[in-house]
Amino acid sequence: MVPDGRGKAMKVTGDIVRGIVEEAHKLKASGRRIRLKSFTRHLAAEQDIVLSRQKVSEILIANGLYKVRIKRRRPLFYQRLRQSIPNGLVSVDGSGFTVWIDQVPYTFNVELAVDVHSFCHSALSVSATETSEEFIKVMEAHRASWGTPLALVVDYGSANLSSSSRAYLERSNIEVLPAGPGNPKGNGSAEGAFSEMKRVIGPISVKTTSARELAKVILEKILSIYISMRNRLARFGEHYAPEEAIKSPVSERHRREQREFYKKRKEKKEDKSRKAKLDRLEWIIAHHFLEVDEETFKRAKKCIVAYELDAIAKSEEAFLKAIRRDQGRRSLSYFFGILKNIQNDMDAIRYRDYCFNRYNYRQMINREQIKQQEINEMTTVENLVEMLQKVITSHIEFIKEVSLRQVKRMLQDLKKQYRYIGVLKRKISDALGELNELSLSQRQEAFKLVEELLT
Repeated sequence: MVPDGRGKAMKVTGDIVRGIVEEAHKLKASGRRIRLKSFTRHLAAEQDIVLSRQKVSEILIANGLYKVRIKRRRPLFYQRLRQSIPNGLVSVDGSGFTVWIDQVPYTFNVELAVDVHSFCHSALSVSATETSEEFIKVMEAHRASWGTPLALVVDYGSANLSSSSRAYLERSNIEVLPAGPGNPKGNGSAEGAFSEMKRVIGPISVKTTSARELAKVILEKILSIYISMRNRLARFGEHYAPEEAIKSPVSERHRREQREFYKKRKEKKEDKSRKAKLDRLEWIIAHHFLEVDEETFKRAKKCIVAYELDAIAKSEEAFLKAIRRDQGRRSLSYFFGILKNIQNDMDAIRYRDYCFNRYNYRQMINREQIKQQEINEMTTVENLVEMLQKVITSHIEFIKEVSLRQVKRMLQDLKKQYRYIGVLKRKISDALGELNELSLSQRQEAFKLVEELLT
């Protein structure tokens, strides 16, 4: 059995930080390095300090006993394709199919359109390669059968997001929602359709002396049969078949709301500083006369948007100094090497400052002292009762007036601490009842004064 340690970690206090720092100093004084995993186990076993490795590392970094190690990954967040109307979002993708004719393989690209809401396989096209023409052909077939969708989700393939494809989608008033590169889940509807299709069809092998066209005809026929059968069967957990679901009527208001949802999602994923970063990249290439081919330039545009503008600006200065010393360094790869190092240094400094501000021993002691001072200065019911006693028992008018003003101030402070006035009144009444120095009539007078000031 593996013990469940969730919720058993300790709250980090100044004493705990001091204990960790002392243990770390002892370990370093003996000439040994701090191994985070074994050091965390040592703290739990010997000092009864149960904290995670990350928390221990942050405390050590804050007190200058551990080096900042940053392995910054910049993952993309892929939002679930949540749909509520048919023919609102269509997924389009291509996949390779191989047909064996007399043990000779013939490979084709199948471009498929799938409605995300209903999972209806709405259109397909078979060609030699994945091109923009085939993509447009599939979209035209889908529109002819089912109408124009609101948005389209595709991967980062050159055919799907080429200039001609984007121009066609803009003319058709279809929003583009690109999925993440190298991430099948981003375009899961089409990827899932291809997985089911290949599992059902299996390998295609025909022994004949016919030409390539025969292979294409056989593949198209098999695919058309599969799609026809698939659209008549409801998915697991669904009540309607895809053909019936995609025909279900939708109000124009609902379609407008869904279109606005797609536009907001597209704006949310757009980086406002993206254009500035790309302009910097183009300026660097043009100003320094760097030789860059098309594939390298595409890769550079995808990479540079993941870095910060401050890091890019510092990298430009360092790159300029470097090429002044050696012209052999005038390359885009050398610039990105500088940019990567500068960005890592900035991330490490930022993380070190975070650890220092949160877990440095001196800062924690100062914060705890300030917090304790605030607690000591906080008005309590006992202090209020002591001041009420002075108001009731004092015979000097000046002292009585000063004490009354203090009672008013303390009551205002106590009202902020309690949500219900009734609870405050009950606590004051109980505290007055325990005060033996006042008579019953004096207690009643004091409580009546409290009620008048609270109203």
